[in-house]
Formats: sequence, structure tokens, C-alpha cells
Amino acid sequence: MAQVLSFLLNLKAYFQSAFGWIARTATIANLVALTWVGLSLVIAVLIVREVTRNVVTIEPISVPKMLADSGYTSEVASHRLRDALNQYADANRASHSLEALNISARDELPDFVVPQIGLSLNAIVSSIRSVLHYSSGQTITGEILYRDKYALRIRVDGRQVFGGGFDSDNPDELLKNAAPAITENMQPFINAIALYRDHPEQAILKADEIIARREASDLNVQQAYVLKGRYFFDRNKYVEAEEMFRTAVSLNWSNPEPHNELGRALERQRRYDEAIAQYRRIIAMDPKSAVAYNNMGYAMFARSKPGQKHADAIEQYHHAIAVDPHYMLARNNLGLALSSQGDVDDAVAEYRRAIQVDPKYVYAHWNLAAILKKRGNLDLALAEYRTAIDCTKVTRDVAILHVSVGDTLKQQAGAAGTLDDAIAEYRRASEIDPAYAWAHNNLGMIWREQGKIDDAIAEFRSATQLEPANETMKENLEQALKMKDAGAPKEASAPKEASVAKE
Repeated sequence: MAQVLSFLLNLKAYFQSAFGWIARTATIANLVALTWVGLSLVIAVLIVREVTRNVVTIEPISVPKMLADSGYTSEVASHRLRDALNQYADANRASHSLEALNISARDELPDFVVPQIGLSLNAIVSSIRSVLHYSSGQTITGEILYRDKYALRIRVDGRQVFGGGFDSDNPDELLKNAAPAITENMQPFINAIALYRDHPEQAILKADEIIARREASDLNVQQAYVLKGRYFFDRNKYVEAEEMFRTAVSLNWSNPEPHNELGRALERQRRYDEAIAQYRRIIAMDPKSAVAYNNMGYAMFARSKPGQKHADAIEQYHHAIAVDPHYMLARNNLGLALSSQGDVDDAVAEYRRAIQVDPKYVYAHWNLAAILKKRGNLDLALAEYRTAIDCTKVTRDVAILHVSVGDTLKQQAGAAGTLDDAIAEYRRASEIDPAYAWAHNNLGMIWREQGKIDDAIAEFRSATQLEPANETMKENLEQALKMKDAGAPKEASAPKEASVAKE
């Protein structure tokens, strides 16, 4: 406090002296020049502050002379470490974008010179920070050592976080090995995300540890709450997820990510207007957020009534595509909205555009196949379904697609055709995902049509056990049981295939 007071008093004395000089010698030219100088300094500081805000700075890594002579200088080493850290962060971020480490080597930071003053902006900012004891970001230092083999020492703000023995022939490998330890010290939430994929319970324990040990203003704490929210979201516990995301939002309103996650949790609770409000906040912060436009369109589409036009949702999808023409989710959802309001040809064109941009985009193939099937273009539909199967690794999606192939083969065979291929597809779906009820239901329909009532009952019973609340499956089971008692065939109900919309 004494230092701040002293600084303010000195500043006051400076201005008193400056204005005294102005009063004695002021001319219009002097006033203009002085004003220009002051504005230049302010603008300069603001530019550097924005450009270097929260930057993790890597100082040149000391290297042995033999490395430096070969071209592997201290600056090269710092660049290689920066690349290793960014690659590690990119590999371990979740499916939705997370704020990455903002890392720069010292020689990459901007350093402009204010005209006519000759002061480096970095020098100006450094002086201000030294007076106010202000620092933004952390500093990484270290050295590569050599004694028959290489060793590495890395420090963050002076504290050693990595130290390898003299056991490597490759300095790049050592820098890559140091990335997890450095990340754990600076942004442990990235390591928690890496853990989440295979060990979600342990990742949540790590998130709780981050929350307990760090200040609420720390980015890691906000991201720990986001991770906990995703944990609940992935388990369909949307109320609990909402609570975590709201806490994350309260910690830093300027970060769009928690707003997006909160919007998705509200959507799952059918609170579409509240979700849309979150996406609007993101767009107010970042008018170039294609994700926010897409998700707002998705919420608008979901809240619409059957038979209603989707002009508002379509508008948002067009905004998303204008921002990012390669954003396949928005193109897919635009096609779905167009199809839902009867503009089927436009929907087909949109799916084909998506496939042209990304031939492996599964949902465009999937939705295009559904339209082709409905139009009776069964060979083309089968080709699109099979392409979609080749493009996805999601177990449930693969099972659903095999059922769709089975349904298409059944339609293609007609009343007199063989259903062996369709049966094989339903069985394949059950093998891939035993919990997928429609594979059992649709196989039961074939057994019923072939007069194998006991087999049909067994499949319908399996389907209802997997989805006890599904009225269609319960009705099919009841009909099969009545048919067994009465000996009279009755047609079973099949589901209507839905297009696939994604957030």
C-alpha cells in the first residue's frame, strides 16, 4: 500500500510539474504533440497488454555448445518445447474446444517501437509492471545438459517441475517428455481431461483437487467445473450438469465455453429459450462463433412445433456456415431443418455439399440415405448407409446403421423376396450393441411374418426389457402373444427412421 501511495504521489508531482511547464510555454503545437505522445503511450501499453495477456513465456533453453554449434540453439530448444506443449494440449483437449496454453518463446513476443519516442513497448510495459509489481503469465526456464547422454531441467517461475537423468540421446524426446509435467504445473485441467477418456472417476477426483487447491480466479478451477459438468452431462444428469456449468460461468463470464455447455444442459431439459439466451451471450462476446450459431439453431429447431417452418433455425445455420463454410454440423442440421419443412431437394443439396467438403462426414451420408430410402432409391440408400458405417466408430451409431440397412434390404426384397440379408443385419446390430432394442424389435417382426411366433415373442420381449417405456415395442409383444393364442397373423409396428441432428 505504501508503494502504491508513493507511486501516486510521484505521479501527482510529475503532472504538476508538466502542467506548470505547459502553463509557461504552451503553444497549440506543444499541446498537440504532448497529447499525441500521451495517447501513443496509452495505446502502446494496451496493445502489448492484450497481445501478451496470460502468455506463458519460454525463455531460451540453455544448451551445450556442441548442440548450439550444430544449429540446435537455445532459441530452437525453446521453440521445440513450445511445440511439444501445444501438441500435448491439442491431443488431450475434449471434443469441445477448450482454452489452450497460450505459449510463446521469448523471441516471438511482439516488440514495437513508438515513433519519435524510441521506447520499446516491451520496455514500457516492463517499467509499468516493475512499478506496480504486476505480472501476466508464467515463465519457463531450463537447460539441456550433456554427459555422454542428454539430461533436461525445466523450471516454472523458478521452481523445478521436470528433471531427467543423463539417459537420452535425443533432446527433442526429453522436451516432449517434459510436457505433461509442465502442463500439470500450469494447467492441470488438461491432464484431467486426458485422464477422463479412460478413467472418468479419477479425472473427477483430480478436478476436485484442482478446485480445492487453487484460487477461484484461476482458469483451471473454471475448467475443473466444466469437466465435472460434462461428467454429469454424459450420464444424463442434466440438473447436476447445469449446476456445475453455472458455477463455471460465474467464475469468468468472458469465457464462451461454459456458456455453451450450460446451453446444451438446458436444451436437454427442454428449456430452449434459456439455452438460446446462453448462445446469444457467446455471440455478443464472439460474433464469429460458428458453434454458438449452430447450437442456437439447434435449440430453435427443437422448440418448434410439428409442421412449423424453421426460418429462425435456418437463419442461424446460415450464420454458422458463413463464419465457417467447412462446419459440417451446421450443414447437416440445415439439411435436417429444410427436410422437416418439406424442402427435400434443398436438404439433399446441403447433404451433398457437406459430403463434398468432407467425404467421411457420417451424418450427411446417414441423412442422405434416409431421404433416398423414403424416395425408393434403395440401391443408392444402401450405398450411403454402408459408407456411413465405414465412417463412424461410435458403437451405437454403427448398430443403428446396420438396422437401417436391414430395414432397407427388407423393403427391397418385398413380400416375395428372401429376408436372409436383412436378418443378418439385425443380428449384426445386436452383436455390436446388445443393448440396442430396435435390433431385437425389427428381427421379431421378420420372425412374426415368417410364422415363427415363439422366436418373435423372444425378440419382442428382449426389446421391451431394454426399453420398458417404449409403447411400440410393448404393443408388438402384446400382439405376438395374442397371435400365439389365436393363431391369427397380425402386422407388427416398425419405427420411423429419424434424421440425425447434432449439437
